[in-house]
Amino acid sequence: MHIQYDFGSFHQVKVYDQDHFLGFLSLTVVEPKAQENVNWVGQIRGSDYLVWGLNHRKVRLKFPQGENIYVVIRSGGRAVPVSQ
Repeated sequence: MHIQYDFGSFHQVKVYDQDHFLGFLSLTVVEPKAQENVNWVGQIRGSDYLVWGLNHRKVRLKFPQGENIYVVIRSGGRAVPVSQ
């Protein structure tokens, strides 16, 4: 799964659990660690993922430019892309 992205911060990223809209978060797109085997990873800014109980869950992120991507939220708020 691939999106048009630049490394940097995105605000107003919508978060969906299945079809349920959970809210907005800010996400910084960063280069992955070598063992992650993906093109990019996201780092959730702040503690939103803890408030929503997203640790180790697969959610859909909708970026401000309209692109949707499925990610698994890892500990520490890392968002790692996964295929549907």
